[in-house]
Amino acid sequence: MSISIEDARNRIGDGVVYHAGGPAPEDGVITSVNDTYVFVRYRGDFGSKATHPAQLDWLAASR
Repeated sequence: MSISIEDARNRIGDGVVYHAGGPAPEDGVITSVNDTYVFVRYRGDFGSKATHPAQLDWLAASR
């Protein structure tokens, strides 16, 4: 299940999980949203990365 831009915009500060088919999913926190991307600060990173919302799911403990 992926999230929508509008849902992400309403939940800035909540946790998400990035799924890109790599070796392991990555946890992060939504820091901002524009019309195309959700900006997520992933665990261990100092800045946020633009991520397509189709690659994100909600972190179970974020609500």
